[in-house]
Amino acid sequence: MSSYVDSVLAEGERIVYRAHVSRWKFFLSYLVGGLFLAAAVATYVAGSRYTAESATLAAILFAIGLVVLFSAVVRRWPTELVLTNRRIITTRGLVARDTVEMNLSKVESLHVNQSLMGRLFDYGDVTVVGTGSSLEPLLGISRPLELRKNLGAVSEGVGAKAAA
Repeated sequence: MSSYVDSVLAEGERIVYRAHVSRWKFFLSYLVGGLFLAAAVATYVAGSRYTAESATLAAILFAIGLVVLFSAVVRRWPTELVLTNRRIITTRGLVARDTVEMNLSKVESLHVNQSLMGRLFDYGDVTVVGTGSSLEPLLGISRPLELRKNLGAVSEGVGAKAAA
């Protein structure tokens, strides 16, 4: 299954950089989900005489762990920011899709905010500021400085073509 961005590329347009939400952004969800799964296994194994109550509690803990892990994956997977040689495209949502596109000629700046943890694990919040408006910030994007570097390189190429 191809992504939304792959299906809307214009003739001659190519993807320069594709960014996703960092796994570190959902570390707490992964940890909590894993702890629920571990608690489910421990409850099932340690349940005295494998009573119906311990099996039920283990099943509930297991289901909660799966829901927490699945929700983190579903929140992370469909969110992406794509830089092409002509525009920036952001998409969010699995069932209901929210898509915003901005031509590179309209981009004024790219703001990157990184916390201490973001700097350590190379993720941050990215806001694209354009003429007249700005895109809603994308939170927890992996390798945001690489995105900024690629945007600068592509913008120089677009500016050189416009001047010629």
